[in-house]
Amino acid sequence: MNMRIFLFILLLFSGAILGHYMLQGSGYILISFQQWVIETSLWVFVLILSALVLSIYGSIHLIIAMIATPTSIKGWSEKRGINKAVGKTVRGLIYLAEGDFKNSEKSLMAGAHGNGKIINYLGAARAAQLAGNYDRSDELMAEAAKSTKGAELAVGLQQAQLQLEREQFEQCLATCLRLKKQFPKHQYVSKMLMKAHMALNDWQAVLEILPQLNKHKLLANKESTKLEIKAYGKLIEHMIRSRDSSSKDPKALLDVWNNIPKSTLKHLDFSPLAHAFVEHLIQLGAHEEAETQLRSILPHHFTPELINLYGWVKGKDPKRQLLFAQDQLKQRPNDAQLLLTLGRICMLNNEFIQAQEYFEASLSQQNNAETRSELSRLYLAKKEDEKALEMLRQGLGLELPELPLPH
Repeated sequence: MNMRIFLFILLLFSGAILGHYMLQGSGYILISFQQWVIETSLWVFVLILSALVLSIYGSIHLIIAMIATPTSIKGWSEKRGINKAVGKTVRGLIYLAEGDFKNSEKSLMAGAHGNGKIINYLGAARAAQLAGNYDRSDELMAEAAKSTKGAELAVGLQQAQLQLEREQFEQCLATCLRLKKQFPKHQYVSKMLMKAHMALNDWQAVLEILPQLNKHKLLANKESTKLEIKAYGKLIEHMIRSRDSSSKDPKALLDVWNNIPKSTLKHLDFSPLAHAFVEHLIQLGAHEEAETQLRSILPHHFTPELINLYGWVKGKDPKRQLLFAQDQLKQRPNDAQLLLTLGRICMLNNEFIQAQEYFEASLSQQNNAETRSELSRLYLAKKEDEKALEMLRQGLGLELPELPLPH
């Protein structure tokens, strides 16, 4: 606003100066060309010349504007088309989030415009997938691949994800392997490949990929550890339950077990798997191997189930086995399950008096059916029939109703 006032004042000032000179004298201009003669005052000539210059300038500006008009109209039209396409794309994505998959696909395809239309194809393929129209989804994925040069990776990863959701695990694995060959250093391809192996229960392949994912921090530490435990667990479980020769070979089972990192073995969630592993070794008759493994496991996973198994195994050196269990008792003097295990190991070492003491100490801590059975067996072997009968009279630790009994 201040600038306008300044210009207005400047024009008034200029006009006043010009008027002053015009009053001083009109001047005289004579122009002669062949038979033409023009005579006029100086100020009229200046006005005519100024009008002529302004007319020429206006004409040139008008011609330029007329030439540029088609381009401007085209640019305006394209901009308007892009705005419409963006609006339809946004609407399609909103429909997709709301679960209206039919309208989502329709809006996204209507908004497929320009260089960014690959996004519309991928979104429409997702909508068709969620609507259960897998053939249409595949068609749209093919269109997405053709629509944009250099989008093979993005389209391939989306295709693998859709195949995984459809439970087409073999096709998903084939897609991931193709992408891995094309883009060997792309880490998300490795992550997608791991998902495909997990879906196919190929846990050995999962364990081979995990270090690469951890190196590039594509998995959180907790997630990686949990996945590693699951993978080793599935491998051991498969070997235990399978009917092939490896399930009956303790060495094959131990080969898998010994490859498990120590940090993984120490994890708390690993104790159920350790129990299943040792129990299977015992069932196979590999007592010495089972005892060795339990000695390495128990310091990290001292559970009632595992310490109970330690009383079932017959190690290579029963005295060493007894010493190990007694060392554990120093830290847990009133552990009923450990006392029961110590009684059994004493029996293994022919220490029957000490075994009885451990059994009785265990029973004083916990009314356990196994402990009563062990004591009954020991009393009978020692011809202490009355004590053995007393164990039977007290039952197996179960509460029974009061009923009349014969005299």
